[in-house]
Amino acid sequence: MQQINAKKSTSLRNFIVTIVLAIAILAAGALWVLLGWRGAMDVTLTDLAGDPAALRGFTMRGQSYFDTAYTYWDLHDGYLDTSFALDPDLDDNMYHYSAWGANIQTLYAVSPKARDEVNANAQRVHAYQDTYQMQSTASDFRVMAQIHIGSSVLRVALRDVVLDAPITVSANAEVPAYMNCTSSSYDYEADFSDEVQDTDTDYSYIAGQVFSLGDGQGLAWRYTVADRKAGLYKAAPIRYEDLAALPADGKVGDRDVLSYTTEFGTLEPFYCPENARQVVCGLAMDDGLTLCVYLDPLNMACADLVNAAGEQVDHVELGIEGGKGDFWVTSLPRTTDRDAVLKINYGSTLVALRVQDGKFILNQTLSAEGDIYLRNAEDAVLNTAGDALLIAAPEYTTVGEANAHNTYSTYETGTLLLVYPLDGSGPRYRGRLNTGADRDWGGQLGEGNYSYPIQHFMNYELYEKDREKRL
Repeated sequence: MQQINAKKSTSLRNFIVTIVLAIAILAAGALWVLLGWRGAMDVTLTDLAGDPAALRGFTMRGQSYFDTAYTYWDLHDGYLDTSFALDPDLDDNMYHYSAWGANIQTLYAVSPKARDEVNANAQRVHAYQDTYQMQSTASDFRVMAQIHIGSSVLRVALRDVVLDAPITVSANAEVPAYMNCTSSSYDYEADFSDEVQDTDTDYSYIAGQVFSLGDGQGLAWRYTVADRKAGLYKAAPIRYEDLAALPADGKVGDRDVLSYTTEFGTLEPFYCPENARQVVCGLAMDDGLTLCVYLDPLNMACADLVNAAGEQVDHVELGIEGGKGDFWVTSLPRTTDRDAVLKINYGSTLVALRVQDGKFILNQTLSAEGDIYLRNAEDAVLNTAGDALLIAAPEYTTVGEANAHNTYSTYETGTLLLVYPLDGSGPRYRGRLNTGADRDWGGQLGEGNYSYPIQHFMNYELYEKDREKRL
């Protein structure tokens, strides 16, 4: 009996040892995979020219990723710290670094007063394959702005137009269940909008990125259109799933619809400078202030600081002439809301601003003419002293021989970090920030394997106030 019990004990012990070994092997394998990814993706900084001490006083953060492997990096006072995550939870806020833009759609809808007559005269016609349209004509239109922000949308009126002669309008006779009321051809709209549209306003009425405004979202409304003045507005869109709860107020044939002229969500004025010809940027700043950048009637670029009550507390002229056409401003990523670095007109000029105690204490411009790295800047931050910018710009490598179309294969193989003094005296430092994909695979690119596309991505972290959680 004791011999049988001894055999059972030995079998159990061997089974446990086998399980433990299997777990250890699996853990070692997982560690090997993790370390392999980490080694391939870890970010390093290689000094190329100048004095690395020039990096002191700067802070810049970001992430790089390849497939499901993410590396997070933090450059501070000349030191680079990194962390790594394999297949991270993308719902976590820390992985969302880019600011939302406002995607716009302009609708040339039949005006409410003409709607019943247009629908009464509509004919059902065969369109494509098994689909049908309701077609009619109209001369009375209301131009609508439909603004998509993340998983939400708002719609407001732009202006009314009355044509000398009617034009064709159409809508889907039936729509699939998945198509919501913001979708194309859900309601009557001009088939050809050339006679209705205003090319000066209908495609660029929103400027810059979505920004935080109080406890909500802010938009820069570029032009004065009808009764809506150029300025900064507080936007309150509604979620797509809430559209279905809005009551139908029109018909397409016998189909009940929410008319394209129906407004939803709100766009309330916050700050509209009296002398603004174009408002081109809004941005949340220190101490609850908001930055507003605009062109005055003389086409000179100006910046105002605005308090929470929508009142101007400081004003500076940026010393830049905007010209008669559109004036574009992009706010680059930043690490503090005391500062703002603006890219002007597709990168021809960089403007550095700093705010302290409710006032502008720095207003400097840096020309990017003739400098491809300044023009291609993806990130630019001020140092503590406020006398230089740290620029992050993509580095591209051309590989192989020209093909029949006289073009080359070009890949992004790293990110250059450059320190530029604001006095325009030239870069003090140049270094390459890259990952294992750049170091190991990029260096092996040659005529035989250059066609393999290296997937290189580098995102730079915006200040918390600039970020919206992506749902």
